Amino acid sequence: MKTRRKNKVSLRLIAGTFLILACLFCLVQTDDAKAGIADHLVINEVHLDGVVGTGGSNDDWVEIYNPTVDSVLLTGWSLQKQSQASTSAISKISLSGEIPAGAYFLVVRNSATTSLLELADITASLSLASNNVVYLVNNNINIDGKDDENIVDFVGMGSAENFEGSATAPSPAETHSIVRVPDGEDTDDNFDDFTETDTPTPQNLASSEEEEEGDGSLEGSVFLTVILDSEDPVRNIGQTSADIVFQTNGDAGAVVNYGLDDTYGSSTAEVDVLAGTETAISLSGLSCGTTYHYSVYVENADASENDVTFDATFTTLLCGITVDSLVMTETSAKANNQYAHGWTWEFNITVWNMNETSLKMKFNEWGGVGALSAGGNMRFSVDEIIWTDILDNDTYPDASIDISGIDNDASDGRQVTIYVQMKVPIGTVVGIYNSGYGILTE
Repeated sequence: MKTRRKNKVSLRLIAGTFLILACLFCLVQTDDAKAGIADHLVINEVHLDGVVGTGGSNDDWVEIYNPTVDSVLLTGWSLQKQSQASTSAISKISLSGEIPAGAYFLVVRNSATTSLLELADITASLSLASNNVVYLVNNNINIDGKDDENIVDFVGMGSAENFEGSATAPSPAETHSIVRVPDGEDTDDNFDDFTETDTPTPQNLASSEEEEEGDGSLEGSVFLTVILDSEDPVRNIGQTSADIVFQTNGDAGAVVNYGLDDTYGSSTAEVDVLAGTETAISLSGLSCGTTYHYSVYVENADASENDVTFDATFTTLLCGITVDSLVMTETSAKANNQYAHGWTWEFNITVWNMNETSLKMKFNEWGGVGALSAGGNMRFSVDEIIWTDILDNDTYPDASIDISGIDNDASDGRQVTIYVQMKVPIGTVVGIYNSGYGILTE
């Protein structure tokens, strides 16, 4: 571990006590300040959320800086991410390319704003949150913790449990970033090394390029990459199923890891994927109204390359029927056997399964100061034009109402209003009555 921070404190104390040595200590502090520039690649600046403050969440990027005097080949390296808890799963993206001495390298989320994509040295499924830990690793194998010997640099933000030094770096607000000042300064303390700024400056390889002519040839490697569909990565979401949609740039085997948190716990069977072909892997046996975490893992045939998407989520549809509100629109009635002078209600419900297109209701016998039959005295409708009669107490009628044309937007279920009327037979005793009901969709 470096001890520059302790050195700086002790030097300031000595200089305050022995003024005669002030010049000597100025020289020592100058050397120490130079030592503050890292002798390895560093994570130099991190940005998350939207770049213009409009509530976007796709403009995530990480700037890597080479403060050394030598070029560093990134082939075989990776950028890895961990959520807040120190025990949470690691997500990883592969790096490639080379960073010359004093140069920058920009990793940008593949669904970011166009201007950022144009700056990117590499794009990937980079999805960051305010409490994440970002690791720069000199191989392409998931680390086993913050003390893994292959970690070159890392930064924990906000409430992350893993960080360097005394505390985490601040979690940047929207349109802000966290950055090392000066570039490349590394005291092994995230709290001291990173400053929040409202003027992010994403820099790439071109930011430090100088014109050079040569007669050599250029070459580069492209690694196996998996990318979730940028527009609609989760399709056909139902009550117990969903499809995860993605593609890769090479032939590979793919699985979807999923579960109730980012440690997953369940995986699909492996599916063969062809390069450049949109692929959908179906998840089944899910629970209604539940949020699931997922990521896609791919590996080539000889297991020499792999890639995985960062953690993402979706929520399955709720089950059955939800009664959103029940309003009695006419609370008093005349005992004259006429619907026009009877009780009326409005049931506002949500039918979560869009494949259920018919509806029935039943009502119990009314009790109170006397008995009052629901059969022959009640009816229901969804348009107040076509009515279905209740024929017997506590029994659904054979006839049903067609609701297939009502609110066909599947995103929040089918919203249906049911109108119910009851006529009170002649001679019914004055008083208060009550009953129960049932709603059936098919």
